[in-house]
Amino acid sequence: MANILVIAGEYPPLKTIGRIRSAKLVQHWKEAGHTPVVLTINYEKTYSTYEESLEAEIPDDIHVYRVDNPQQEDALINIAKKILRKNNRPNTVSTSSAEETPVQEKNIIKSGSLEGLTHLYKNFYRNWVAIPDDYSIWAKNAFPIALEIIEKHNIDLIYVSLPPFSALGLGAKLKDSTNLPLIVDYRDLWSGDVLREWVPKIRVKYESFLEKSYLKKADAIITVSSPKTDYIRDLVNNKIPCHTITNGFDLDSFDELLSEFNSIEIKSNKELNIVYCGRLFKNRKGYNFIESLGLIKNKSPELVKPIRVNFYGDIEPIIFKNYKNIIEKYNLYENFIFHGDVSFEASKKALVTSDFLLLIVDTGETTDGVIPGKLFEYIASKKPIFALSDSAATNGIINEANIGKVVPVENLEICVSELELFIKNYTNYNERNEKFINTFDRRLLSYQFIDIFNKLLK
Repeated sequence: MANILVIAGEYPPLKTIGRIRSAKLVQHWKEAGHTPVVLTINYEKTYSTYEESLEAEIPDDIHVYRVDNPQQEDALINIAKKILRKNNRPNTVSTSSAEETPVQEKNIIKSGSLEGLTHLYKNFYRNWVAIPDDYSIWAKNAFPIALEIIEKHNIDLIYVSLPPFSALGLGAKLKDSTNLPLIVDYRDLWSGDVLREWVPKIRVKYESFLEKSYLKKADAIITVSSPKTDYIRDLVNNKIPCHTITNGFDLDSFDELLSEFNSIEIKSNKELNIVYCGRLFKNRKGYNFIESLGLIKNKSPELVKPIRVNFYGDIEPIIFKNYKNIIEKYNLYENFIFHGDVSFEASKKALVTSDFLLLIVDTGETTDGVIPGKLFEYIASKKPIFALSDSAATNGIINEANIGKVVPVENLEICVSELELFIKNYTNYNERNEKFINTFDRRLLSYQFIDIFNKLLK
C-alpha cells in the first residue's frame, strides 16, 4: 500500500466543482488501504467560495497541510493607490483652504485617475505577473513544506491535480529533489484550455514552454476525457504514458434528497421548474436558450407561462447584462429567477426539485474534450438534461446514457425547435442506460488510479 502526497489547490472546504475529484479520490484511496496526505491552499473564511460545512468531506484520519497564498494583486493595487495619492497631494504652500482638500481628493477619484490606474494594474497583473496563475507564490512556499511531508510520512509517490497550474511546477521541482514517481492529473487543460483563450500569444508560447519542461518530469499523465488525453499526448510527443479517467459521482450521493423529494405530494398544477447550477463566464454564456424561450413564447405563450428558469451561481456582469436585455426583449420577467451564489447543499436541493436541468458547456478550439464536472452531479440527481454543447465528449455521455437532449451552442433554429419538443416531452428521458451510467462510479474510477500507482511502484 502506498503513501501518496496529494497536491490539490482546490480542496474542501472550497465549494468549487474542482475540489470534488481530489476530495473523493482521497476518500476512496483511503478506503482501499492507501494513505493519502494532502497539501493544499490555506483559504481564508472570507474567500468567496469558502464553505465551512464542507470540512465534513475530509475524513477524520487524513492529514491536511495548508499553505498561505498571498494576494499579489491586492498588494499591487494598494501600491498603485498610494502612488497616485502621493503624486496628487495638494501643494502645502497653496492658498487653498483646508476645507478644499477633501474635495480635491474626491475630484481625483471622480476624474477616473484612481479607477483607471487600478484597472491598468489589474490587467498588467493578470496578463504579465500572474503566470501561470495566482498561485505561484503559494507553490514556492509549499515546496519546503512538501519536502517535510515527504520525509515525515515516508511518501511513495506524488499526485498533482491541475489547476492551479503552478502546482505542476511544484510537482516537477519535488520530482527533481526526491526522484519519487510523479503523476499529473489534468481536470482542465493548461495551454490548450478553452477558458484561457484570452491569454496574450507571447505568454501562451512561454507557458507552453513551461508546461512541456515540467511534464518531462512526469511518470504518468491523466486527463478527464479522450480528446484532452490526445492533446496532452501530442504535447509530450507520446513519450510519457497518458491515460483517460473521467470524473464521476457516488452512485448514492443524491439518494437521501431524492427520497425526501419523492415523498412530497406533487400538485397537478405545479410550475415547470428548470434549473441551471454553476457559473456563467468567459466562453460559457447560453444566450440562445433565453432567445429560444422568447421565440417559443411568441408562438405558444401558454406553453411558456408556467415555466420558471432558476439560475444558481455567479454570472459575469456582461453576460448578466445581456441576459437582462434578452429577457426584456421578450418580456420573460416572470420566467427567470437568479439566486446568485448558494451553498453546495442548496444547489443539490435545487437539482432534485427540478423538472429538468439546463447544461451550458464552454465553447472554444478544444471544446471537444470538455466534460463539465457539473454534468455528473446532474446525472446523479436523475433529472433529464437539456444541453447547449459543442463538446463531442459531453454529447457522447448524454446520448449514450439517454438522459437528455443536446443542441449546438450557436444554432438558434435548432435550439428553438428542440427546446419546444423537450418542454413537451422531457419525461420521455426516464429510460436511462444505467449500465453505462454505472461506469462513472467514483469508487471504480479511483481503482484505475491505483492500477497506475501500482505499476509505477513495482
